[in-house]
Amino acid sequence: MKKKNREIQKPDLPQSLEPLSIKEIADHSSFELGRMETTVGPIHAKHVRFREIHVRNVVFEKTHLPFSSWIDVVFEKCDLSNADFSGAKLNRVEFIDCKMRGANFDHVVMRDVSWVNCQAPYSRFSLTELKDVRFENCFLSGSNFLDSSVDNLQLGTTTIDDVQFSGTSLKNVDLSECQYTYIHLREDDLRGAIVSPEQAISLIEVFGVKVNHHPIS
Repeated sequence: MKKKNREIQKPDLPQSLEPLSIKEIADHSSFELGRMETTVGPIHAKHVRFREIHVRNVVFEKTHLPFSSWIDVVFEKCDLSNADFSGAKLNRVEFIDCKMRGANFDHVVMRDVSWVNCQAPYSRFSLTELKDVRFENCFLSGSNFLDSSVDNLQLGTTTIDDVQFSGTSLKNVDLSECQYTYIHLREDDLRGAIVSPEQAISLIEVFGVKVNHHPIS
């Protein structure tokens, strides 16, 4: 029987939020309760805290916010391409219709994080803790999940072609609806993963087992 996934918590935001007036973001600054709709940048700041924020149509391209904290935050239609969030903590965060090509989420701790309809090729999630994390209908081709720990990682119909999973256990991770022709991983990484019959054949061949596609007469 297929294991039922834990429900991923959504950001807890008030129905009405006032616009935030942010002129600059400095190290150790803090922002709470509001809508962020204006690009502030370029941003280069460490240990910045964001709580109960709705970020919409903001360009964070090439922004550097390492070791930042994000609690109850929604990113909607934002551009986070090549942004650096390394070492950050994300708790109840949702990314919706965002662009994040080459974004850096290495060494990040994620709890209850959802990515929906996001374009995130060549993004980095290495040495990252992903607990209760969902990618739905996302494009992750060429991304890295090296030596990461996962607990209730949901990939849905996401494209994971050429993704690097080496050192990351995919036990109980359902890949059966994912789109890919090849992924990088070791035999131990795949142990316990859920795949479709078609994927099983291709993955067996990756590990050097030859499949006879002709029926036995």
